[in-house]
Amino acid sequence: SLPVELDLYGLLSKYERRELPAWVVEATGADPRVRLRPVVPQGEVVSAMRGYDAVAVPSQWLETGPLVVLEAFAAGVPVIGSRLGGIAEWVEDGVNGLLVPHVPAAEWARAMRRLYEEPGLLDRLRSGVRPLRDMEAVGKEMEALQEEMMAGGPAA
Repeated sequence: SLPVELDLYGLLSKYERRELPAWVVEATGADPRVRLRPVVPQGEVVSAMRGYDAVAVPSQWLETGPLVVLEAFAAGVPVIGSRLGGIAEWVEDGVNGLLVPHVPAAEWARAMRRLYEEPGLLDRLRSGVRPLRDMEAVGKEMEALQEEMMAGGPAA
């Protein structure tokens, strides 16, 4: 087994239990390296992520653009994500993260092992995470595109 730790965060409502669900305990064999962490307030998510080597986004269905990927990138942390939907659009495999088939679980184990064992991989992925564009930059890009279109230039 790898000497890694896995912290699980989730959006828990006041009606849900705060301990690990029974199926998670069973799946991990009550491994002490796996921990359920308390919900992080929205304004503190990016700061909390900065302390991690990677953020795993093991979505099991198509998502148009999970915010957690953008939050990880804002924290400068690479993402290990399912090769589905918006995750696969934002995560460049081998550049700013690793893309993994959403099933089987053995693929996730292989990605974790690779991240741990491949020399320099984590540093390369970290350096591939680029700062996110803020709304001002997006606005300027849209303004430039509009001006280009109005001047009869290419609309690419």
